[in-house]
Amino acid sequence: MSKPLFFRLAGTVILTIWWKIILLALYTGSVVSFYLYLNLPPDLGVEKASITTLVSRDDDDHHHDHDHPRVEFPQILVPVLGVVTGLLLVFRTNTAYDRYWEGRRTWSTMTVAIRTLTRCIWVMVASEGTAKEVVEKTSAINLLIAFAYATKNYLREEYSYEEPDLYHLIRHIPRFSKPSTNMAWDVRKGNISDKLATPQSQEGRSNRRAALARQLSLTAYAVVTPTNIPIELSYYIASYIKKVNDGGMIDSASLTQMNNALTSLVDSLTVFERIQRTPIPLAYSVHLNQAVWLYLLVLPFHVVGELGWFTVLAVMLASFALLGLLGIGNEIENPFGYHPNDLPLDDFCKVIQVEIQTIIGYHIRNPDIWILSKHNRPLGRESGLSAPELIKMEEPEVQNLLTSKALRLSRMGLDKIIEEEEGALMEVVVVDGPPEDGGKDDIDGDEKDGEIINLKRASVKKRH
Repeated sequence: MSKPLFFRLAGTVILTIWWKIILLALYTGSVVSFYLYLNLPPDLGVEKASITTLVSRDDDDHHHDHDHPRVEFPQILVPVLGVVTGLLLVFRTNTAYDRYWEGRRTWSTMTVAIRTLTRCIWVMVASEGTAKEVVEKTSAINLLIAFAYATKNYLREEYSYEEPDLYHLIRHIPRFSKPSTNMAWDVRKGNISDKLATPQSQEGRSNRRAALARQLSLTAYAVVTPTNIPIELSYYIASYIKKVNDGGMIDSASLTQMNNALTSLVDSLTVFERIQRTPIPLAYSVHLNQAVWLYLLVLPFHVVGELGWFTVLAVMLASFALLGLLGIGNEIENPFGYHPNDLPLDDFCKVIQVEIQTIIGYHIRNPDIWILSKHNRPLGRESGLSAPELIKMEEPEVQNLLTSKALRLSRMGLDKIIEEEEGALMEVVVVDGPPEDGGKDDIDGDEKDGEIINLKRASVKKRH
């Protein structure tokens, strides 16, 4: 049984803001002490005052005389600050979530482009059945998998060709550059990152994570990265598209679709760069932080007269809520890191890799093999006619069968049709020896003695 969300700490901002809450609690405690000291009766010393005397306004009023007026703080400032701070926080959180969601949506767009290119390469590119063509197609598709991993590493400022999840996919292609370091170079300020350890070492990966956390800029910036592997891969993918086009191995419609998909890959990468390198404007971020802290610093003066020492608890709760929202906005503003709240880019890449490698593991057969299979019932299982039987009929006869089925559906309804067909379920029977027809129209084309699955149809008793 999973832990209730209320009790969860992992993945929350509590671990990053707890010290701020404690700091504000200590500050609030000093404010309460100062306030209660100012409101002590003249005949009581601080060392003689009990806690009950200090927090009870009734007791204070009993001991006070007219010559010792009660000290009160102005109450008008906090409501004004509260309204402004609330509006700023709402806008900040919505803006940060929009960036998070745009990152996820853009990754989906990139995934669609990768799937489209994979389908076009594997199916639409003509093939004469040679091993060379299969190797060429597989190599080009592997670059699409590499593009996903390279984009993930690029967004995390891991610019090396030697990344463990990428190296085996691109080790054979020429490199555009041979950088001596993984440092990014700010076009205005020079080097913006420390030299990192080797990518293969665990220490290097930990250093990169720490560096990534340090390098999150508060202002928009442009950097010259030592490598841009996704862009490099896009050129190699384009060269393959040109090769198959020059060889007349693809039609013009598929060529246009492949070029559009490749353009979508580069466009997605550019959107990722915009999200990563264009944070919320600095003036807005600074003003929001100042407004939140000013509100929390003034809040104790607003409620101390009513709550006494309970003011500390009230301020801690307010700090948890406001600083938590502020922290969440800061975390999801750049959703490409390693934090639990960031997008699971590693999982996204693995899904793409497994999906593509599974698909290309199967040969796409001639459509006649599965369309003309004896197990294909184009008119539904109630007709009992297979595709080979139907193609022997005249076209009007087949059309009449379709019309009869449509009329039957409109009169009886789909639920009744399904109920009537319950007796026509397919039975799977394992028989010894090859099938009678030699398995020529079997979908997968595999023939194994003793393992041929023969599908038989049970008789259907029509209801009246």
